[in-house]
Amino acid sequence: MKNQTDRSITILKALGAAPATPFREDGCRKVISGILNATDIEHSQDAYGNILARNEGRALDVPPIAFVAHMDHPGFELTEVKGSKGLARSLGGIPIAALTKPTPVVVITPDLTRVNATALPHNSTDPTNRRGERIVTIEMDHSIDAQLPLSVVFDLPDFEIDGEIIRMRALDDLAGCAAVLSVLEQTAGQTKGDVYGVFTCAEEEGLLGARLLAEKGSLPAATIIVSVEASSLLPGVKLGGGPVIRVGDAMSTFDADAEQVLMTAVDSLRERDKDFKFQRRLMYGGVCEATAFKQYGYSVTGAAFPLGNYHNSTTYIDDPNGSVGAEFINLNDFANGVQLLTETSKSVCDASTLPPGKWIDPVPDNLRQRLLN
Repeated sequence: MKNQTDRSITILKALGAAPATPFREDGCRKVISGILNATDIEHSQDAYGNILARNEGRALDVPPIAFVAHMDHPGFELTEVKGSKGLARSLGGIPIAALTKPTPVVVITPDLTRVNATALPHNSTDPTNRRGERIVTIEMDHSIDAQLPLSVVFDLPDFEIDGEIIRMRALDDLAGCAAVLSVLEQTAGQTKGDVYGVFTCAEEEGLLGARLLAEKGSLPAATIIVSVEASSLLPGVKLGGGPVIRVGDAMSTFDADAEQVLMTAVDSLRERDKDFKFQRRLMYGGVCEATAFKQYGYSVTGAAFPLGNYHNSTTYIDDPNGSVGAEFINLNDFANGVQLLTETSKSVCDASTLPPGKWIDPVPDNLRQRLLN
Protein backbone atom coordinates (compact mmCIF):
# COMPACT_ATOMS: atom_id res chain seq x y z
CA MET A 1 0.00 0.00 0.00
CA LYS A 2 2.83 2.40 0.84
CA ASN A 3 4.26 2.25 -2.68
CA GLN A 4 0.89 3.04 -4.22
CA THR A 5 0.29 5.86 -1.75
CA ASP A 6 3.69 7.37 -2.54
CA ARG A 7 2.93 7.14 -6.24
CA SER A 8 -0.52 8.69 -5.78
CA ILE A 9 1.02 11.60 -3.90
CA THR A 10 3.61 12.10 -6.65
CA ILE A 11 0.82 12.26 -9.23
CA LEU A 12 -1.21 14.65 -7.09
CA LYS A 13 1.76 16.98 -6.70
CA ALA A 14 2.33 17.03 -10.47
CA LEU A 15 -1.32 17.88 -11.10
CA GLY A 16 -1.21 20.67 -8.53
CA ALA A 17 1.53 22.38 -10.53
CA ALA A 18 -0.86 22.75 -13.51
CA PRO A 19 -3.67 25.11 -12.43
CA ALA A 20 -6.90 24.76 -14.41
CA THR A 21 -10.19 26.64 -14.53
CA PRO A 22 -13.29 25.64 -16.52
CA PHE A 23 -12.63 25.63 -20.29
CA ARG A 24 -8.87 26.07 -19.72
CA GLU A 25 -7.68 22.65 -18.56
CA ASP A 26 -4.76 22.33 -20.99
CA GLY A 27 -2.04 22.19 -18.33
CA CYS A 28 -3.82 19.53 -16.31
CA ARG A 29 -4.69 17.63 -19.47
CA LYS A 30 -1.02 17.62 -20.48
CA VAL A 31 0.04 16.12 -17.14
CA ILE A 32 -2.62 13.41 -17.33
CA SER A 33 -1.78 12.51 -20.93
CA GLY A 34 1.92 12.39 -20.07
CA ILE A 35 1.32 9.92 -17.24
CA LEU A 36 -0.90 7.75 -19.43
CA ASN A 37 1.65 7.80 -22.26
CA ALA A 38 4.49 6.86 -19.90
CA THR A 39 2.61 3.79 -18.70
CA ASP A 40 1.22 2.79 -22.13
CA ILE A 41 -2.38 3.07 -20.97
CA GLU A 42 -4.81 3.30 -23.88
CA HIS A 43 -6.48 6.71 -23.99
CA SER A 44 -8.07 9.27 -26.26
CA GLN A 45 -9.39 12.83 -26.12
CA ASP A 46 -12.80 13.79 -27.43
CA ALA A 47 -13.71 16.98 -29.27
CA TYR A 48 -14.61 18.73 -26.00
CA GLY A 49 -11.33 18.02 -24.22
CA ASN A 50 -12.43 15.10 -22.04
CA ILE A 51 -9.91 12.25 -21.68
CA LEU A 52 -11.02 8.61 -21.71
CA ALA A 53 -8.47 6.00 -20.64
CA ARG A 54 -9.02 2.24 -20.52
CA ASN A 55 -7.40 -0.84 -19.07
CA GLU A 56 -8.76 -3.74 -21.09
CA GLY A 57 -10.15 -6.61 -19.02
CA ARG A 58 -9.60 -10.30 -19.55
CA ALA A 59 -13.25 -11.38 -19.52
CA LEU A 60 -16.21 -10.34 -21.64
CA ASP A 61 -18.93 -11.24 -19.11
CA VAL A 62 -17.93 -8.67 -16.48
CA PRO A 63 -19.49 -5.19 -16.65
CA PRO A 64 -17.10 -2.31 -17.28
CA ILE A 65 -16.48 0.18 -14.51
CA ALA A 66 -15.54 3.84 -15.00
CA PHE A 67 -13.97 6.13 -12.41
CA VAL A 68 -14.86 9.73 -13.28
CA ALA A 69 -13.05 12.86 -12.03
CA HIS A 70 -12.85 16.43 -13.29
CA MET A 71 -9.81 18.52 -14.15
CA ASP A 72 -11.10 22.04 -13.49
CA HIS A 73 -11.54 24.14 -10.35
CA PRO A 74 -13.38 27.43 -9.70
CA GLY A 75 -11.48 30.58 -10.61
CA PHE A 76 -11.70 33.57 -12.93
CA GLU A 77 -11.47 34.15 -16.68
CA LEU A 78 -9.54 37.28 -17.70
CA THR A 79 -11.46 38.73 -20.65
CA GLU A 80 -10.27 42.36 -20.93
CA VAL A 81 -6.79 43.83 -20.44
CA LYS A 82 -5.37 47.34 -20.75
CA GLY A 83 -1.79 47.64 -19.60
CA SER A 84 -1.47 45.88 -16.26
CA LYS A 85 -5.18 46.05 -15.44
CA GLY A 86 -8.07 43.97 -16.65
CA LEU A 87 -11.50 42.56 -15.96
CA ALA A 88 -12.28 38.95 -15.14
CA ARG A 89 -15.48 37.04 -14.56
CA SER A 90 -15.85 34.23 -12.08
CA LEU A 91 -16.21 30.63 -13.19
CA GLY A 92 -17.75 28.11 -10.84
CA GLY A 93 -18.70 28.64 -7.23
CA ILE A 94 -15.96 30.86 -5.87
CA PRO A 95 -16.22 32.39 -2.37
CA ILE A 96 -18.22 35.62 -2.38
CA ALA A 97 -15.40 37.12 -0.29
CA ALA A 98 -13.17 36.95 -3.37
CA LEU A 99 -15.57 39.37 -5.05
CA THR A 100 -15.87 41.77 -2.14
CA LYS A 101 -12.30 41.95 -0.79
CA PRO A 102 -8.84 42.35 -2.34
CA THR A 103 -7.66 38.81 -3.03
CA PRO A 104 -4.20 37.63 -4.18
CA VAL A 105 -4.45 35.76 -7.47
CA VAL A 106 -2.22 34.48 -10.28
CA VAL A 107 -2.80 34.97 -14.01
CA ILE A 108 -1.80 31.92 -16.09
CA THR A 109 -0.49 32.67 -19.59
CA PRO A 110 -0.68 30.14 -22.46
CA ASP A 111 2.92 29.02 -21.84
CA LEU A 112 1.95 28.48 -18.15
CA THR A 113 3.92 31.52 -16.95
CA ARG A 114 2.44 32.87 -13.72
CA VAL A 115 1.86 36.58 -13.22
CA ASN A 116 1.10 37.74 -9.68
CA ALA A 117 -1.96 39.94 -9.37
CA THR A 118 -4.76 41.10 -7.09
CA ALA A 119 -8.49 40.68 -7.66
CA LEU A 120 -10.41 43.77 -6.55
CA PRO A 121 -14.13 44.53 -6.36
CA HIS A 122 -15.13 45.98 -9.72
CA ASN A 123 -17.95 48.22 -8.54
CA SER A 124 -17.91 49.66 -5.05
CA THR A 125 -21.69 50.06 -4.97
CA ASP A 126 -22.38 46.54 -6.20
CA PRO A 127 -19.15 44.54 -6.03
CA THR A 128 -20.71 41.20 -6.93
CA ASN A 129 -22.55 42.22 -10.07
CA ARG A 130 -21.83 43.75 -13.47
CA ARG A 131 -24.61 43.29 -16.01
CA GLY A 132 -25.67 40.22 -14.06
CA GLU A 133 -22.14 38.72 -14.01
CA ARG A 134 -19.71 38.26 -11.14
CA ILE A 135 -16.85 40.52 -12.23
CA VAL A 136 -13.61 41.62 -10.58
CA THR A 137 -10.85 44.00 -11.55
CA ILE A 138 -7.44 42.35 -11.95
CA GLU A 139 -4.36 44.42 -11.14
CA MET A 140 -1.23 42.61 -12.31
CA ASP A 141 2.36 43.17 -11.21
CA HIS A 142 3.20 44.03 -14.83
CA SER A 143 1.55 44.21 -18.22
CA ILE A 144 1.24 41.11 -20.37
CA ASP A 145 0.96 40.39 -24.07
CA ALA A 146 -1.09 37.22 -24.44
CA GLN A 147 -4.20 36.12 -26.25
CA LEU A 148 -7.33 36.30 -24.12
CA PRO A 149 -9.12 34.81 -22.31
CA LEU A 150 -6.71 33.60 -19.60
CA SER A 151 -7.17 31.63 -16.40
CA VAL A 152 -6.86 33.45 -13.09
CA VAL A 153 -6.49 31.30 -9.98
CA PHE A 154 -6.12 32.03 -6.29
CA ASP A 155 -2.55 32.57 -5.08
CA LEU A 156 -2.51 29.47 -2.89
CA PRO A 157 -0.10 26.51 -2.58
CA ASP A 158 0.05 24.10 -5.51
CA PHE A 159 0.73 21.31 -3.03
CA GLU A 160 1.99 20.85 0.50
CA ILE A 161 1.81 18.20 3.23
CA ASP A 162 1.70 19.11 6.90
CA GLY A 163 1.68 15.92 8.97
CA GLU A 164 -1.48 14.06 7.95
CA ILE A 165 -3.00 17.02 6.09
CA ILE A 166 -2.63 17.68 2.35
CA ARG A 167 -3.25 21.30 1.36
CA MET A 168 -3.71 22.50 -2.21
CA ARG A 169 -5.38 25.21 -4.21
CA ALA A 170 -7.52 22.62 -5.96
CA LEU A 171 -7.98 19.26 -4.29
CA ASP A 172 -11.45 19.38 -5.84
CA ASP A 173 -10.97 17.51 -8.03
CA LEU A 174 -7.26 16.88 -8.53
CA ALA A 175 -7.45 14.39 -5.66
CA GLY A 176 -9.96 12.46 -7.76
CA CYS A 177 -7.81 12.68 -10.90
CA ALA A 178 -4.71 11.49 -9.02
CA ALA A 179 -6.60 8.60 -7.44
CA VAL A 180 -7.98 7.44 -10.79
CA LEU A 181 -4.58 7.66 -12.48
CA SER A 182 -3.03 5.64 -9.66
CA VAL A 183 -5.71 2.97 -9.98
CA LEU A 184 -5.15 2.69 -13.73
CA GLU A 185 -1.41 2.28 -13.20
CA GLN A 186 -1.81 -0.32 -10.47
CA THR A 187 -4.43 -2.48 -12.17
CA ALA A 188 -3.19 -2.67 -15.77
CA GLY A 189 -3.64 -6.27 -16.93
CA GLN A 190 -5.06 -7.38 -13.58
CA THR A 191 -8.81 -6.89 -13.96
CA LYS A 192 -11.43 -9.21 -15.41
CA GLY A 193 -13.56 -6.38 -16.74
CA ASP A 194 -12.65 -3.17 -18.56
CA VAL A 195 -11.66 -0.33 -16.24
CA TYR A 196 -12.03 3.24 -17.52
CA GLY A 197 -10.54 6.43 -16.18
CA VAL A 198 -12.55 9.46 -17.30
CA PHE A 199 -11.16 12.97 -16.84
CA THR A 200 -13.70 15.66 -17.61
CA CYS A 201 -13.67 19.40 -18.28
CA ALA A 202 -15.85 22.32 -17.17
CA GLU A 203 -17.48 20.41 -14.33
CA GLU A 204 -17.64 23.56 -12.23
CA GLU A 205 -19.76 25.28 -14.87
CA GLY A 206 -22.50 22.65 -14.72
CA LEU A 207 -21.01 19.17 -15.26
CA LEU A 208 -20.54 20.09 -18.92
CA GLY A 209 -17.91 17.54 -19.92
CA ALA A 210 -19.67 14.68 -18.14
CA ARG A 211 -23.04 15.60 -19.60
CA LEU A 212 -21.62 15.60 -23.13
CA LEU A 213 -19.92 12.24 -22.60
CA ALA A 214 -23.09 10.69 -21.20
CA GLU A 215 -25.26 12.21 -23.92
CA LYS A 216 -23.03 10.74 -26.62
CA GLY A 217 -22.87 7.32 -24.97
CA SER A 218 -19.07 7.40 -25.00
CA LEU A 219 -19.00 4.60 -22.42
CA PRO A 220 -20.77 1.25 -22.92
CA ALA A 221 -24.35 1.29 -21.61
CA ALA A 222 -23.59 -1.41 -19.03
CA THR A 223 -20.75 0.58 -17.46
CA ILE A 224 -20.92 1.17 -13.71
CA ILE A 225 -20.06 4.84 -13.10
CA VAL A 226 -18.15 5.83 -9.96
CA SER A 227 -17.83 9.59 -9.46
CA VAL A 228 -14.59 10.32 -7.59
CA GLU A 229 -14.65 13.71 -5.84
CA ALA A 230 -13.21 15.71 -3.00
CA SER A 231 -16.45 16.80 -1.35
CA SER A 232 -17.29 19.30 1.37
CA LEU A 233 -17.17 18.27 5.01
CA LEU A 234 -20.74 17.93 6.27
CA PRO A 235 -22.25 17.09 9.67
CA GLY A 236 -21.48 13.45 10.40
CA VAL A 237 -18.53 13.30 8.00
CA LYS A 238 -15.16 13.12 9.73
CA LEU A 239 -11.81 14.25 8.40
CA GLY A 240 -9.62 11.19 9.00
CA GLY A 241 -12.65 8.88 9.13
CA GLY A 242 -11.86 7.35 5.76
CA PRO A 243 -13.14 7.91 2.22
CA VAL A 244 -16.88 8.33 1.86
CA ILE A 245 -19.04 5.95 -0.14
CA ARG A 246 -21.41 8.54 -1.56
CA VAL A 247 -25.04 7.48 -1.75
CA GLY A 248 -26.13 10.69 -3.45
CA ASP A 249 -25.54 14.40 -3.93
CA ALA A 250 -27.54 17.62 -3.70
CA MET A 251 -29.62 16.70 -6.75
CA SER A 252 -30.08 12.92 -6.84
CA THR A 253 -29.65 9.67 -4.95
CA PHE A 254 -27.51 7.00 -6.57
CA ASP A 255 -27.98 3.30 -7.32
CA ALA A 256 -27.81 0.60 -4.66
CA ASP A 257 -26.66 -2.09 -7.09
CA ALA A 258 -23.77 0.09 -8.26
CA GLU A 259 -22.87 0.88 -4.65
CA GLN A 260 -22.66 -2.83 -3.95
CA VAL A 261 -19.47 -2.91 -6.05
CA LEU A 262 -17.84 -0.51 -3.59
CA MET A 263 -19.20 -2.37 -0.56
CA THR A 264 -17.87 -5.68 -1.91
CA ALA A 265 -14.45 -4.04 -2.14
CA VAL A 266 -14.79 -2.82 1.47
CA ASP A 267 -15.55 -6.38 2.59
CA SER A 268 -12.44 -7.67 0.80
CA LEU A 269 -10.25 -4.96 2.33
CA ARG A 270 -11.59 -5.60 5.83
CA GLU A 271 -10.83 -9.29 5.52
CA ARG A 272 -7.18 -8.25 5.20
CA ASP A 273 -7.30 -5.22 7.50
CA LYS A 274 -10.14 -5.11 10.03
CA ASP A 275 -9.23 -1.47 10.80
CA PHE A 276 -9.76 -0.23 7.24
CA LYS A 277 -11.72 3.02 7.57
CA PHE A 278 -14.53 4.23 5.35
CA GLN A 279 -17.70 6.26 5.72
CA ARG A 280 -21.07 6.12 4.00
CA ARG A 281 -23.12 9.29 3.64
CA LEU A 282 -25.44 11.34 1.48
CA MET A 283 -23.03 14.11 0.42
CA TYR A 284 -25.56 16.85 -0.22
CA GLY A 285 -23.08 19.75 -0.34
CA GLY A 286 -22.88 19.81 -4.14
CA VAL A 287 -23.73 18.01 -7.36
CA CYS A 288 -21.27 15.52 -8.83
CA GLU A 289 -20.85 13.82 -12.17
CA ALA A 290 -22.70 10.67 -11.17
CA THR A 291 -25.90 12.68 -11.54
CA ALA A 292 -24.99 13.63 -15.11
CA PHE A 293 -24.54 9.98 -16.09
CA LYS A 294 -27.63 8.88 -14.15
CA GLN A 295 -29.69 11.26 -16.28
CA TYR A 296 -28.69 9.21 -19.33
CA GLY A 297 -29.49 5.79 -17.88
CA TYR A 298 -26.14 4.69 -16.42
CA SER A 299 -25.91 2.86 -13.11
CA VAL A 300 -24.01 5.22 -10.80
CA THR A 301 -22.39 5.52 -7.40
CA GLY A 302 -19.68 7.68 -5.88
CA ALA A 303 -16.64 7.91 -3.64
CA ALA A 304 -15.49 11.12 -1.98
CA PHE A 305 -12.56 12.46 0.00
CA PRO A 306 -13.79 14.63 2.91
CA LEU A 307 -12.69 18.17 2.04
CA GLY A 308 -12.03 21.24 4.17
CA ASN A 309 -12.25 24.81 2.80
CA TYR A 310 -14.52 23.63 -0.02
CA HIS A 311 -14.03 25.83 -3.10
CA ASN A 312 -11.35 27.71 -1.14
CA SER A 313 -13.85 29.23 1.28
CA THR A 314 -12.61 29.27 4.88
CA THR A 315 -16.19 29.60 6.15
CA TYR A 316 -18.89 29.09 3.54
CA ILE A 317 -19.11 30.21 -0.08
CA ASP A 318 -21.76 32.91 0.38
CA ASP A 319 -20.15 34.48 3.47
CA PRO A 320 -19.10 38.06 2.56
CA ASN A 321 -17.03 38.21 5.74
CA GLY A 322 -15.14 35.00 4.98
CA SER A 323 -11.78 34.60 3.33
CA VAL A 324 -9.94 32.45 0.80
CA GLY A 325 -7.75 29.52 1.80
CA ALA A 326 -6.24 26.30 0.50
CA GLU A 327 -8.45 23.23 0.37
CA PHE A 328 -7.35 20.32 2.55
CA ILE A 329 -7.91 16.59 2.99
CA ASN A 330 -6.53 13.91 5.28
CA LEU A 331 -3.60 11.92 3.87
CA ASN A 332 -4.95 8.62 5.22
CA ASP A 333 -8.40 9.30 3.75
CA PHE A 334 -6.71 9.79 0.39
CA ALA A 335 -4.60 6.63 0.73
CA ASN A 336 -7.59 4.55 1.81
CA GLY A 337 -9.66 5.99 -1.01
CA VAL A 338 -7.09 4.97 -3.60
CA GLN A 339 -6.96 1.53 -2.02
CA LEU A 340 -10.77 1.28 -2.12
CA LEU A 341 -10.94 2.19 -5.81
CA THR A 342 -8.12 -0.21 -6.68
CA GLU A 343 -9.90 -3.07 -4.92
CA THR A 344 -13.20 -2.07 -6.53
CA SER A 345 -11.70 -2.33 -10.02
CA LYS A 346 -10.66 -5.90 -9.25
CA SER A 347 -13.84 -7.03 -7.49
CA VAL A 348 -16.50 -5.90 -9.95
CA CYS A 349 -17.01 -9.50 -11.03
CA ASP A 350 -17.70 -10.60 -7.44
CA ALA A 351 -20.33 -7.92 -6.89
CA SER A 352 -21.88 -8.40 -10.34
CA THR A 353 -22.73 -12.03 -9.57
CA LEU A 354 -25.01 -10.99 -6.69
CA PRO A 355 -28.74 -11.08 -7.43
CA PRO A 356 -30.03 -7.52 -7.89
CA GLY A 357 -31.17 -6.04 -4.60
CA LYS A 358 -29.90 -8.91 -2.43
CA TRP A 359 -28.96 -6.89 0.65
CA ILE A 360 -30.10 -9.14 3.49
CA ASP A 361 -30.48 -12.90 3.93
CA PRO A 362 -33.86 -14.69 4.00
CA VAL A 363 -35.61 -14.91 7.36
CA PRO A 364 -34.38 -18.09 9.13
CA ASP A 365 -36.94 -20.91 9.48
CA ASN A 366 -36.93 -20.81 13.30
CA LEU A 367 -37.87 -17.13 13.29
CA ARG A 368 -40.53 -17.66 10.67
CA GLN A 369 -42.01 -20.34 12.88
CA ARG A 370 -41.87 -18.12 15.95
CA LEU A 371 -43.93 -15.47 14.15
CA LEU A 372 -46.44 -18.10 13.04
CA ASN A 373 -46.88 -19.31 16.61
